[in-house]
Amino acid sequence: MEIPRLTCSLFGAIKAAATLRDTVILVHGPKGCVYHVNYILGLRGDCHCPVYCTCMDEHDVVFGAEDRLKEAIEDLDSQKSPDMIVVLSCCASGIIGEDVQNACRVARTGAKVICIDAGGFSSDYTAGYAKTLEAIISGVADPAVPTETGTVNILGMLRAGPDLLEIRRLLSMLGLSVRVVMPAGATYEQIRRIGAASLNIVICETAGMQAALLLAQMFGTPFIRTVYPVGAGLSREFLEDVASALGVSTSPDIDEPAGRDPQIHHRARIALFSGPTRATALARFLSSHGISPAVIVLDFGEPFAHEVKEAAGNGCAVFISPRWDEIEDALKSHQIDLVLGGLMERPIAAKLGIPLIDVMHGSMLTAGPEGGASMLRHIMKYSQPRISSASSDPSHDGE
Repeated sequence: MEIPRLTCSLFGAIKAAATLRDTVILVHGPKGCVYHVNYILGLRGDCHCPVYCTCMDEHDVVFGAEDRLKEAIEDLDSQKSPDMIVVLSCCASGIIGEDVQNACRVARTGAKVICIDAGGFSSDYTAGYAKTLEAIISGVADPAVPTETGTVNILGMLRAGPDLLEIRRLLSMLGLSVRVVMPAGATYEQIRRIGAASLNIVICETAGMQAALLLAQMFGTPFIRTVYPVGAGLSREFLEDVASALGVSTSPDIDEPAGRDPQIHHRARIALFSGPTRATALARFLSSHGISPAVIVLDFGEPFAHEVKEAAGNGCAVFISPRWDEIEDALKSHQIDLVLGGLMERPIAAKLGIPLIDVMHGSMLTAGPEGGASMLRHIMKYSQPRISSASSDPSHDGE
């Protein structure tokens, strides 16, 4: 038995759909599923997005509730006038075999209704991300749109924060405009014309690779999977990859911000918690500044764990889907004094008295030269030797 770190497909589907504009999400299942997903999203600092529910009860689990689902779809369409309604099944409705597809098909709406099987028993949240992007593109994209030169799509980006603004700025240095960011902030009309882009850039393999493959099949659009542009060096590599894919002969020079590369006097022992995409980029960035992470924790590894291990180097211990007690033991045994991660790691960092920098939830700039410099300043601020009692006393709670 263990305390899991991964949540279910329904969470991934809701997280992806919640970033779309003018979209309503309806879960066909018990109210507890929606409550807990909303609660997790709130803890992670995501923007509030109402998620509606048919609130299946014991009677519905025995006799079904397809009629109520159809009515809920039509009511939401009438009351909210969205462009899209994303209807998600969950474990309960999936187990009893509810024909959610049929309810979506017969509902009379002005909105486009997208039905997605998000039952948690079948897969985890990463599959929920990917499946949602695929279903929305399949249901909305217009196969007749012509290609527009000088335009790209960004696939797999879930947060429209400062990093996205910086990535847009970097691409503009090549004279490129971003047509669609999928799913962060995408509109129905943008997704309808998603096939017009000259190139698809997969920012996160987990969320975006299946969408890129689908768009290649539907429109013949080429795609690249490239490095996440943290710092000046990786930003140059990012632009070189994009330029090469589009046949652009040159890419602009990108220098480190003048006077903004602080020296890390204390050799910080860093633990990095991330998915493979960011873990690879952050490990390479940190290593280039002489502060390679001592520990990397991945919630999942395949199929890119080898890239993370290569970026981390031989001196770094890489853990894939470890238990919480294994994580705690690793932080202690490797004498970690700084955690780069997200809000999920906050309790264990506080328990061990280790400072945490949240690099995962979109509020902090990490992309581009300025993002790298900002991260180094944060590391310099927190990477001072800790009082030994904070890490050795098991009762210490970080307060």
